[in-house]
Amino acid sequence: MDEMRKELLKVLGYSDKAVDVLDAERHCGEMAHPTVSVRHQDGCGDVLMLDLCIEDDVIRDVAFRIIGCSGLQACASGMAEMIIGMSVDEAEQVSGTDIVTWLEGIPDAKFECAEASSLTLQEAIAEYRAGRSGEGREER
Repeated sequence: MDEMRKELLKVLGYSDKAVDVLDAERHCGEMAHPTVSVRHQDGCGDVLMLDLCIEDDVIRDVAFRIIGCSGLQACASGMAEMIIGMSVDEAEQVSGTDIVTWLEGIPDAKFECAEASSLTLQEAIAEYRAGRSGEGREER
């Protein structure tokens, strides 16, 4: 990302940490063999696709793709950084406010992106739990 864009994001209200997260583009992309994969479309039309690799009820890796704004990218990336290494139970408690706090600030108008990221995570965990509830059952 060029310096002009970084400065513009800061003027708009993104913290240095949020700009760094955007610039690094960590966890962007598709995971080859996720444990669970979900797609969430927010009310504004933005889309977040989230892949989780979960082993022994611990989130080992995260990948995401977005169709949307810098706010959603920053929040999804920040959330990914936060939850790697967390148990599923811990990650289930991550809120939009937690994501904004971890990022050290984003524009007020982008708080909905943090909420969308949190909601997508909750959906992924619910799908993971639903899949696990069928483990060990015999097919009839």
